[in-house]
Amino acid sequence: MASATAAAAASESLKEHGRIFANPDAGPGAVSVEDLSELFAGHDIEVCEPDELGGRIEAIAGHGTLPAFIGVAGGDGTVRCAAGAAVRLRTSAPLLPIAAGTRNHFASDLGMRDVDAAAEVADRGTQRSVDVGSVNGEIFVNNSSIGLYPSLVADREDHESRLPKRLANVVAAWHQLRRGHRIWVEVDGARRRVWTVFIGNNCYGDSMRDLADRERLDEGVLDVRIAHAKGRFSRLRIAGSVLVGRLPRSPLVERRRTSEVVIDAGGPVEVALDGEVLTLSSPLEYRSCPRALRVLAPRDHDQDV
Repeated sequence: MASATAAAAASESLKEHGRIFANPDAGPGAVSVEDLSELFAGHDIEVCEPDELGGRIEAIAGHGTLPAFIGVAGGDGTVRCAAGAAVRLRTSAPLLPIAAGTRNHFASDLGMRDVDAAAEVADRGTQRSVDVGSVNGEIFVNNSSIGLYPSLVADREDHESRLPKRLANVVAAWHQLRRGHRIWVEVDGARRRVWTVFIGNNCYGDSMRDLADRERLDEGVLDVRIAHAKGRFSRLRIAGSVLVGRLPRSPLVERRRTSEVVIDAGGPVEVALDGEVLTLSSPLEYRSCPRALRVLAPRDHDQDV
């Protein structure tokens, strides 16, 4: 009887431990394993490359006793890899994004803008379900796009070998503004000439102040924005609309809120997913996956559980 009680206590103790994977190359916000061990005392921490995350999470899901949470210390691209595995495996262990990358939009939208906030959530957070987006089986937690932005990311990566990442981003944006190409696509069967098509996992803002922010992560919608390549100086006119806060009234930007959309680029196309670029085959079948991802979040965050 005593041994059974001891085994149950040991099992309960294991459940209280989180498992944290740290991307060693996450970017300016990266923290050392030593710092993570101090902040997340009592939880297991290991270094893991993003392309290994799926296998590690699958191994965890195969065990009888799951950790209290699966933490991911890295940027949005790293979180995307972990979220994809968690959704595919339908693991009940919640995901804890730890803001240790360059921008950390997903962690910030959950109310955790830095590593200290995530450490507090690890001890006193609550579970909630949030949406993810999907395109041809690939998961994204923030947004996806085709057109100028994937080209900007590829251009930025070329410059990063000799420039700091932030400066490389500015140089790439300038080059794309000058040299970016229009593309032809069909959006739900309607043919359009565009600069870019943006698909957000839930709704983003319209001005420079809130363009990258979302009020909710559980509306079950895709925020689709089509930047039309019509007339002279259309890129500059769209950029100007963003700068002065008139994006909703721009005749060059078509916006939809929908649960799914199909985009056909006529062949393989570069697709940006949470700041990283993959080449996918057309048609691109986007859909919202409502509340498909279980996360650990602050108890006092103002979004519904």
